[in-house]
Amino acid sequence: MPDRVNPEMVVLAREARALTQSELASRIGCSQAKLSKYESGLLVVSDEDRVALARELEFPEAFFFQTDRVYGFGSPCFYHRKRTRMPVADLRRIQARLNIFRFHVARLLRAVEILTENRFVRLDVDEHNGPEEVARLLRQQWGVPMGPVVSVVNAVESAGAIVHAVSLGTRSLDAISQVAPGCPPLIFVNSDVPGDRLRFTLMHEIGHIVMHQVPSDQMETQSDRFAAEFLMPAAEIKPSLRQVRLQQLPALKSIWKVSMAALVKRAFDLGQVTERQYRTLFTELSMQGWRTKEPIPIPFETPTVFRQMLDVHLSAHGFTIAELGRLVNATEATFSAYLRADLPSHLRVV
Repeated sequence: MPDRVNPEMVVLAREARALTQSELASRIGCSQAKLSKYESGLLVVSDEDRVALARELEFPEAFFFQTDRVYGFGSPCFYHRKRTRMPVADLRRIQARLNIFRFHVARLLRAVEILTENRFVRLDVDEHNGPEEVARLLRQQWGVPMGPVVSVVNAVESAGAIVHAVSLGTRSLDAISQVAPGCPPLIFVNSDVPGDRLRFTLMHEIGHIVMHQVPSDQMETQSDRFAAEFLMPAAEIKPSLRQVRLQQLPALKSIWKVSMAALVKRAFDLGQVTERQYRTLFTELSMQGWRTKEPIPIPFETPTVFRQMLDVHLSAHGFTIAELGRLVNATEATFSAYLRADLPSHLRVV
């Protein structure tokens, strides 16, 4: 273990707790200027202040000595799908939480192996005639049968990604993913979004992971097109969307497990309704109040692989929750939160 606190971990812990420098400085009883020097590495954190940081930020002291790499939004490792502009502080808080989650996963993976049926492949969007072709290729490689995708979470986890459903504390961000060297793709999905939006959002993130090694202005649009084709293949859904009417949308939603708004957008993109019909359908959705809350709720798909990793350590390897916390430099409370749900499993973790 290093003999001095890593300044990046001080920043990461503070941002994960959504505190400003001045707020944290006040809590630990030092000046903001001093804390700023700690975080910039200009001043070595004193033993007294290290204890105070651990206490106020609710991280073990060992956390602050970690040397894991921290990735930011300027890195090609990060992707996120947001609905509207959101405060930078919220983005940094969620980014910090995902970095810390990666630390946990990396340490847990030292003693377990995830056995997967499929794998992630890089498919350059410019080399494969657009996002739709990439989606068709990925469905084929993952062995997804024709028709609606039964479980998007299962499909993604079967390829080795780790999906973690967590409340992100905002409705402005649906998901965030990170693909870092030496670690499986990690995806935070916002547990506060409805099940149909979860499915589309998750495939949007997969579109980024598969297609986008270099950021571009077209990334978001391309990932939406990828998700639409993966979940609603044109060759299969097109006949059902011809001159589609409002009263048909609930039945179609129950079949394809996507929102009615997504179905209307798909109908327009596939040329099955005119622009005027497209606008009329969205007006009718608004008049019914279905733009904010649609009928026919789609069940929220529950991720399982991360929970299985914890179960292996607890059951097969004999760890206690406190020992798991020490293993990954987290508190016992962190792992108690991870274990609140009693989830089924669908993949083998050994």
